[in-house]
Amino acid sequence: MKKQMLLIAVLLVSLASFSQQTHRVMGWKVSQDLPQNELKLNLGTTIFGSFPEITYERILNSDVSAGASLGFSLDKELYPLDIALIPYVRWFFGGSAENLQKYGAGFFIEANAALFSKETEEIDYQNETANSITENNAGAGLGIAIGWKYLTRNNWVGELYFGGGRDFANDGAYPRLGITIGKRF
Repeated sequence: MKKQMLLIAVLLVSLASFSQQTHRVMGWKVSQDLPQNELKLNLGTTIFGSFPEITYERILNSDVSAGASLGFSLDKELYPLDIALIPYVRWFFGGSAENLQKYGAGFFIEANAALFSKETEEIDYQNETANSITENNAGAGLGIAIGWKYLTRNNWVGELYFGGGRDFANDGAYPRLGITIGKRF
């Protein structure tokens, strides 16, 4: 399962093209290519949840982006998921083609889907002694998040977002939290 999720993440990243575009700023053509790719690390879940999460995001236009996050658990007691692949689409409010500093930045709403694996522990009371049964369950779901992305003049990005999703396979939920830092290239 882990190899399949890793393969899907590699395929998503390889599908992103680095095409050149001509942008218009206040009616003038700009020959400078705007950086549209981002690579980020979720510091919130890495430090506090022992769940390193790496994210690739592609800015599609001034107010829409698409990306995918891949994370895995180092300590299964601190974070509820073992491994997760979360593709998402974000809609930004406040970015425009006229203001290059706010291109693909500001307040956003995110729609996401998740494929993940998590360990669940159940206690069997069939006999006089309680037996603990650990199962590895795969899950899939849909969710939403809201957040804010800050972009510096040197193309460093910082994000703060929170949300969650519904796990349709296990009749549960999954978290979507982040304090990320990364670079736009």
